[in-house]
Amino acid sequence: MHGYSRGFRQVAVTAAVAAMVAGTTAAGAGPAAAAPRPAAWCKPGGTLQTRAMPRHVKIADCDLRGRTVRGANGLTAVVPADGTSLVVHALRTTGGGAELRVEVDDRAGEVTFSTSAGRVPQGRPRGARAPANVCRDGAYRLGSSRWPRGSTITWRHHPGRRGLPVTGIIRGVSNMSGARTDCVAGGRFTPAPNVGTRHAGRAGGPPNVTRNAGCGTRDRANTFGWVAMTGAGRGVLAATCVWFRGGSTLETDMALQEQGKRWWSRGSCPSGSYSTEAVATHEAGHVLGLGHVAGANHSRLTMAPSVAACDNGLATLGRGDYNGLIALYGAR
Repeated sequence: MHGYSRGFRQVAVTAAVAAMVAGTTAAGAGPAAAAPRPAAWCKPGGTLQTRAMPRHVKIADCDLRGRTVRGANGLTAVVPADGTSLVVHALRTTGGGAELRVEVDDRAGEVTFSTSAGRVPQGRPRGARAPANVCRDGAYRLGSSRWPRGSTITWRHHPGRRGLPVTGIIRGVSNMSGARTDCVAGGRFTPAPNVGTRHAGRAGGPPNVTRNAGCGTRDRANTFGWVAMTGAGRGVLAATCVWFRGGSTLETDMALQEQGKRWWSRGSCPSGSYSTEAVATHEAGHVLGLGHVAGANHSRLTMAPSVAACDNGLATLGRGDYNGLIALYGAR
């Protein structure tokens, strides 16, 4: 037997089998046991591009909470780390508005992104319909969330670096919550929607809207006012951020563009200026839970996604704007 005993052979076979089993286990478990390699787009630091990532991102694969992301339409947002979700709306002078939605689902361990960029056709393409009569146009679009019915949203204003006036913003917010209109006698749709707003004076800081017209980190205060959005596109007039959980709004911040835009409040409109009251009325629609209503035939509604210079038509609600508020809050 050349010194090769049965006992030695049994030990050797047992060792070989054990090694084989261990090797098989290691080979099978190795890739699963090792930490997954992050996707190429999941880079540390800097702003991440939603166009480079899947629409649904597992937090275990790439924890985006606290990171800044940029949508395909150029809007940015800091992904909430407190379990809330958010949506940012931007109003432009031409080309339509834009929206970036970031929904965080901690239970599912997932972050979902969606973007839109409504466009207003240039000129009148064949077959296009003329704008509908605003007093009969019942179109509206609901956003991601709303405040509790019967509640009063308290907000403070920020005058910006240039100390710009708040009066146009106060009137705009009141126009939306009070359903101001030119469509009926008395100047207001009735019954009023079952929600209110209250201006509580000057804020301690600016709205949580970034220089790129995006959403920063919320501070649990509703702040409306002026921000120098120097990184935003030239056509951006205003942006509103809404933080929510489930279908309930938790905070809203509104910013009007302080940089490079001329604003008009009372009297004759200086050429190339924009109505503070009209823009604030539109943005207040987002605050209360309304989305943009796209389409050239709906361009006279307050929630149309763009506004021209010296156009104060958005300051009074159309039938669809009012219908949307009633759908959200019912009648007071």
